[in-house]
Amino acid sequence: MMRLDTSTLAQLAAASVEVLREDEISPLMLLCEHAGAQVPAPWGSLGLDPAFLTTHYAWDPGVDGLTRDLSARLAAPAVLTRYSRIFTDYNRFADDWDHMRPDLGGIPVPANLAICPEERSLRRAIAVDPVDRAIRRVLNGRRAVVSVHSFTPVMAGDRRPVDIGVLWREDSPFIRAALAGLQARGTALGLRIGDNAPYDWRKVEAYSLDAHGLRRGLPCFYLEINNALFGTPAEAALGPLLAAVLNAALETV
Repeated sequence: MMRLDTSTLAQLAAASVEVLREDEISPLMLLCEHAGAQVPAPWGSLGLDPAFLTTHYAWDPGVDGLTRDLSARLAAPAVLTRYSRIFTDYNRFADDWDHMRPDLGGIPVPANLAICPEERSLRRAIAVDPVDRAIRRVLNGRRAVVSVHSFTPVMAGDRRPVDIGVLWREDSPFIRAALAGLQARGTALGLRIGDNAPYDWRKVEAYSLDAHGLRRGLPCFYLEINNALFGTPAEAALGPLLAAVLNAALETV
């Protein structure tokens, strides 16, 4: 069981979350749950080769910069997590197997193999509770939430023929407008648009927008970007495209 003094605990909790443009009056809040790949120093690299912390297992490549860009273009607040989802995945429920996942596609995560209840509570105090508090504070008065993610173009050997996906659970005019805008503007740029693809949120569980969107009655969706787009000429089009689409969709809320 990891033991931390009160001062260290407070410092690690404060470092778990970053808030941008909190005082903006936009109706939209952006969320980026897999922005960072850090592991709090007392846990080292969780017993893994540190190279694993540069992979998609650890975070969503490209989304930190994209979320910052969208926050600036939309003059909208954004909440970004800094700790790796291998340490604690904010977008999973507390009892999900991959909230503190024991393996990476069959590769064991030594520090996650036998986590006692006390350590689970400690990790949540560091990596979940501060994010919850920041989101609740920033979300007050907003009318829509969009969570920004990236995905791998190939999963378990299956190719995913999508460049930008909108994942939704409860339909709304906001979602319809965002999809229509992407299908019109994105397709014109040669981008493939997914409606509940590359995976269907109606068939899987995800914590963040359930807790901070659906339960509040707010229109919300996960915005998924194919990570193969980052580092290519197409990346430059993402910010302007998504900002224009979201601005238009916000007219429905």
